Amino acid sequence: MTKLKLLIASSILGLAVVITGCGKKPDAALPGSPALVKVRFQTDWFPQPEHGGYYQALAKGYYAAEGLDVEILPGGPNAQVMASVATGRADLGMTNGDDVIVAVARGLPIKMVGAEMQRDPQGILFHTEHPLRDLKDLEGKTVMAGAGSTWIQVLEKKLGVKFNLVPLLGDLARFMNNEEFVQQCFVTNEPFFARQRGAKVGALLIASDSYEPYRVMFTSSEFLGKHSEIVGKFVRASVRGWVDYLSGDPAPANQLLAAKRSDLSPEFMAYSIKAMNDYQLVSGDPKKGEAAGQLTAARLEKQIKLLQEVGVLDKPVAVSDVATFEFLPKTH
Repeated sequence: MTKLKLLIASSILGLAVVITGCGKKPDAALPGSPALVKVRFQTDWFPQPEHGGYYQALAKGYYAAEGLDVEILPGGPNAQVMASVATGRADLGMTNGDDVIVAVARGLPIKMVGAEMQRDPQGILFHTEHPLRDLKDLEGKTVMAGAGSTWIQVLEKKLGVKFNLVPLLGDLARFMNNEEFVQQCFVTNEPFFARQRGAKVGALLIASDSYEPYRVMFTSSEFLGKHSEIVGKFVRASVRGWVDYLSGDPAPANQLLAAKRSDLSPEFMAYSIKAMNDYQLVSGDPKKGEAAGQLTAARLEKQIKLLQEVGVLDKPVAVSDVATFEFLPKTH
């Protein structure tokens, strides 16, 4: 199953931790040791490789080593991750960083605590018979995409690119029947299924120097205020899980994922992992000083300014309103 419906449902709404003793599985809590602290983590979609770092941390005991008993709550088309976290149905969640900024401007009491990905995996799927070099090549084309998506407003209002927009549907039928058709996708997902059906396709990442949102881990202001130590432990273990999942053996997480979803083939999971590495989604670009888990005030300030310029913020917000940096991994 693809994730296209997520784009509609959520339209409003980084260095690896230096790990000593890598490769040794941490021990789970021993009899007589303090009880693990229950933490509920809400994902944005059904279990999939794009959540692999969290499942790796769970499978290899990284959360348990921090004293946490983490329950990963699967999402779906109507997950409403930010609302779940803000109202306490979940303790932490994951989503697009821009969604958090917009939500905070609308009064939702949530805050970013770390980056899941250095850039969002949303992209544009195209047939290689009609290739796209960059987003400006969308000029004059018909694009199936999520109405109201921030990147569309950035493209139109900031870069001056005009195109015809058709509502995003949750399948590839129209794309497969028209070689000139382009549509919004996740670079970690839809290209695999289009190729599986015989199409020759490419995918252009929407993220660019002009528009480059993080995908983030976040929590509510209330949970952060009462349980900052737990948040720090969760972020630390999650980043460790992501680094291990993408640079080590992903089998522990993949086994958990496959147990939850029978439609996740080994080939698809391998494709998603390769895409995350090829696009440097989690690790980031070392030449830019990016790293797993990292958030920077300068980049968030740039994103806030851009969102203000294109008119999607209800009121001005500061970096300190949308993020805290106290839990980020140390860089070198």
